[in-house]
Amino acid sequence: MHSDFPEHIRRVATSGKTALRLLAFAAAFACLSIAHADNGLVVIKSHDIDPYNQALAGFKEMCTKDVTQYNLGGSRDNIPKYSQEIAAAKPKLVLAIGLLAAKMAKDNLKDFQILYIMISNPRKYGLIGNNIAGITLDIPLEIQFRTYRKIMPKMKTVGMIYDPAKSEERIREARAAAEKLGLELTTKSVSSQKDVPEAVRQLLGKIDALLIIPDETVVTAESFKYFLVTTLENKIPFLSPSEIFVEGGALASLTPNFTDVGRQSCELATSLMSGKLNSSEAGASPPRKVDLFLNGKTANTIGLPIPKTILESAKTVYQ
Repeated sequence: MHSDFPEHIRRVATSGKTALRLLAFAAAFACLSIAHADNGLVVIKSHDIDPYNQALAGFKEMCTKDVTQYNLGGSRDNIPKYSQEIAAAKPKLVLAIGLLAAKMAKDNLKDFQILYIMISNPRKYGLIGNNIAGITLDIPLEIQFRTYRKIMPKMKTVGMIYDPAKSEERIREARAAAEKLGLELTTKSVSSQKDVPEAVRQLLGKIDALLIIPDETVVTAESFKYFLVTTLENKIPFLSPSEIFVEGGALASLTPNFTDVGRQSCELATSLMSGKLNSSEAGASPPRKVDLFLNGKTANTIGLPIPKTILESAKTVYQ
């Protein structure tokens, strides 16, 4: 599979019972052209999966249902053909949903305005330029720290594991956010997946919570199991990068609201198409609305009472 939602989270998800919900294809390797590009909008989806469909629904809810839609179905096979069709239609804007679609647009549709959504760390994939803007899946670390401290008011030290080749920029952001909020950040760097267990062991006894960010070196099916077992045994809150992991036993996760990402992208698309904003000014924006997921059983297991107001604010509390 391609690095697309992000790929390391997709890979871990396929090892659990949520795989069918997340990865089922409604129309594999099919192009769904549902209208002409008369309104200037073309949509390219990397896959036909629920998060992408939620985002597209939010976009259509706010903008227009009348778009030309292409579904790559996770395959590069039809990229040349679809690129030619889209270029011939001369759209005012191409909305790329997911990494494969965004890379297709950047590499093959250089003369058109591109708006990407549902992508983590777009700079890493070269999704920058005078004709490219987007909304990332990356929730600012300051927002994460503030939210998790409401769950754990006594939290003072947060542990993070990362691969410097993949996540150095996010760790710099985390350090700045932690300093601003008076938190201590303890990090361990790894260069391969086999280094992760030892990094976790070195953090034990030194942290009040373990926060994992989307990093493909760190986040694997094996490492998730190790994080889960080790944090439960040591009664350490495990803060995860996806709702999927909370359903599997992690304590909590903040996840972008995918439908609102679509609404947000409509507003940005409108500004770009009207000329009120250019792509270089827009750059990469974080999601403006996030959802909190909690695992009540895990909270009980580690002896953490969660405030009632937090429970009530969560989108889902797994038991």
